[in-house]
Amino acid sequence: MSERLKLFVIFIIALFFLIPCQNSFAQAKKKKVHHTLRDSLRERVLQRDSVIRSFRHSDGSVNILLGKIEDYTSAYVETNSDLARGFDTLDISEQLPALEKRMALMRKAIGNSTTMGFLVSIRGMVDHLKDQLNSWEDQLTAYNNQLDKIRSDIADFKKDTVLRTAPADSSLRLKSFIQVQSLERKWKGLEDSTEKAIIRIGLLENRVSSLTILLIDVDDKIDLKIHEFTLKALNNEYGYIWNIHKEGSPQRLDTAVARSYKLNSRLFRYFLTNKSNYTGHFITIFLLLAFLGWIMNSRRKVSKTGDMHQKIVDETSYVVKHPYLSAIIVISVLAPFFYDHATQVFLHTMLLITVAVIGFLIKDVWPKPLYKFWTHLFGSAVIFAFSSLLILNTDFDRVVLLLLSCYVIFFSVKFAKLLKLSADGYPPHLRIIVRVFIGLQLVSVLLNVFGRFSLAKITGVSATLNLCLAMGFYLVVQILMESLFLQLEANKTVNSQNFISYIDFKVVQKKFKGVLIKITSVLWLLALAKNLTIDDYLYDTINDFLNHPYQFSSTAFTFRSVLVFIIVIWLSGLLARVISYFYDFAGQQTKLTPQAKKTRSSILLIRLTVFVVGFFVAITAAGIPMDRVTIIIGALGVGIGFGLQNIVNNLVSGVILAFEKPVQVGDIIEVSGKSGTIKEIGIRSSKIECGDGSELIVPNGDLISQHVVNWTLTNNNRRVEIVMRVVYGSDVVKVEDLLLTIVNDHADIMKSPSPAIFLNNFSDSAVEFRVLFWAADIGNWSRLKSNVMREIYLAFNKEGIEIAQSQKEIQLLFPENGVAEAKAIAAAKNEVPDKPGDTNV
Repeated sequence: MSERLKLFVIFIIALFFLIPCQNSFAQAKKKKVHHTLRDSLRERVLQRDSVIRSFRHSDGSVNILLGKIEDYTSAYVETNSDLARGFDTLDISEQLPALEKRMALMRKAIGNSTTMGFLVSIRGMVDHLKDQLNSWEDQLTAYNNQLDKIRSDIADFKKDTVLRTAPADSSLRLKSFIQVQSLERKWKGLEDSTEKAIIRIGLLENRVSSLTILLIDVDDKIDLKIHEFTLKALNNEYGYIWNIHKEGSPQRLDTAVARSYKLNSRLFRYFLTNKSNYTGHFITIFLLLAFLGWIMNSRRKVSKTGDMHQKIVDETSYVVKHPYLSAIIVISVLAPFFYDHATQVFLHTMLLITVAVIGFLIKDVWPKPLYKFWTHLFGSAVIFAFSSLLILNTDFDRVVLLLLSCYVIFFSVKFAKLLKLSADGYPPHLRIIVRVFIGLQLVSVLLNVFGRFSLAKITGVSATLNLCLAMGFYLVVQILMESLFLQLEANKTVNSQNFISYIDFKVVQKKFKGVLIKITSVLWLLALAKNLTIDDYLYDTINDFLNHPYQFSSTAFTFRSVLVFIIVIWLSGLLARVISYFYDFAGQQTKLTPQAKKTRSSILLIRLTVFVVGFFVAITAAGIPMDRVTIIIGALGVGIGFGLQNIVNNLVSGVILAFEKPVQVGDIIEVSGKSGTIKEIGIRSSKIECGDGSELIVPNGDLISQHVVNWTLTNNNRRVEIVMRVVYGSDVVKVEDLLLTIVNDHADIMKSPSPAIFLNNFSDSAVEFRVLFWAADIGNWSRLKSNVMREIYLAFNKEGIEIAQSQKEIQLLFPENGVAEAKAIAAAKNEVPDKPGDTNV
């Protein structure tokens, strides 16, 4: 009992010493290392107030006071740190004066402008400025919200009555009073800084708001001016051509040129220096350098192909001979689409560069009449572009454009007659394009004659410039296809077995060129709308139509969400087809091991993944609620129960084929009495290429449920069997040795498993031998069997071994009353049978 008591006392003493150690150890673990400035400042405040915290005892008011002092001190440190960093308004302050000056110039220019194109360019600038002012307003609003929070914290500090409470302890009262006084001075300084920041941000907000109001006013004036211009353009605004000096019609060309140059130069400088266009500048320069580098690298590789170099050069017309000009024309055609509301002077500059480069590229490539047509078109395009940049219409400009349109019609009609005689060697649909161009120029001439000069200018300028742009797009497509051809040929060598060496350029061209033509057609239509100054109207109309909410039963939707859903699904399907095409094409052109075939068969899983991910991305992008999708899936489940069992069975079977891989792409199988090579395993069905060239479409369910013979599941070997029949009396040992020698010496026959010769059967008329050997490639087994049989026949003929022929026994039965008739027939043929009844042949 005494021993137990001693152990208990020792345990209590050890526990008494262990608990403080554990507490100190836990506190040491909980202590954090402070790294940030804010945490270090807070730590110093806590250390400074340690004396005050040491006086905490049962007095609750003192504890509250000390806690408030600590909280407000920490809040001051954080707020002062945020305020010390300041608000980044330097950029706004520097750009506002220039922007205000530019706004005044735009208001003046709007009043002096008499052309639609210039008004549209000004509206493009207005749209840019709207975006910039909106971003500034958002930035200043965020700053104001921060300052309002700081001011609210200051007001809470002032209203807090706890800080005015004096502790009962005299020593503690003095120390707390000093702390509160110091804290009030700090918050007072914080309040002064906050008020200054509020005033500064408020002044900037007022200036930005004033500019926004002014910008709205400018935008309204532009819309009003365009509306007036449209109504005026439909009337006889400048008088008939024989009464050109109508009242109000401008007369002085030098004034129009001077004002136009001054304003267009400012617009061009603004366009180049505006920060919102820096992204477009970067994309343009980057694509120019990247495309040029791509071409030059391919040219360098092609130059090392030896004898193939000249053949590849002869297949190209632009890229190899003119790499720099090819890169310039591609970028000059595409650059305007990298900017939002590019100015008209920039658009015309890029177009004139395009037309000038076209001349150098087509001089020795296109037919001479087409090149001559281009020379006339180039001069006309320069004059039309210059005229469209004028902000004032003049009598001289009107007369020049009338004469120019007549001249354009003259040489276009001559060229159309040449095309009618022979259109060989010319771009497709050129005859129709020239006819439409002539028609538009005739419309421009008529409008000009009858006083609708603004419409005449828009029609003539748009027809000429868009025809030049169409030629540019045509060359861009040709250059891109040549660049792709050069890339493919540059990576091909005589002994190359890589993926690119098997790609047929004609197949790629057929698929890729159609996509390029569709894309360039859409871009050309956008440029046409821009030249006709109806792009904003079309954009607003289409945007209103797509974003207008429609109600179907209890579901609200917009055509925008429907369009987004369709586009995402189409892109996912396109991506799946592209992956499948290149993956399958590479596998069909190379010899695949079973492991490689299993990897290629997983393309079905990739396609399924792309489709599923694309479906959910489309749902998310279209904003379709998931509960609606659940309802649709439930409805599909009901449909499956009624009539979609076979489709779902095939879909599930496709997934099973992808995972289990009983058959793979490239396997030679037999199913449904047909044999062939699997070319594609789709989601619902699979394609089998038969030996006669036909393609068999087999539902995936049949490949799971039916008996399928797979000749190449584990390897590409196939056993070949030949049955040889020799006549009785032949030396069987010699025959066996001869057959064994033939199959052993043949180079294409596998040595392991080794060939085998068996004496198979004694038939009625021959001794049968069975020859068995293995072909390494199942695709060559028929040819190998033919070669071996030919060698056997030649060897037997040389050694005098007779191959048995099959004999047929025909038995003729004559009735009793027909014996005499049979004898008469036999006598006529001098073939009298030994006895009546039957004859053996």
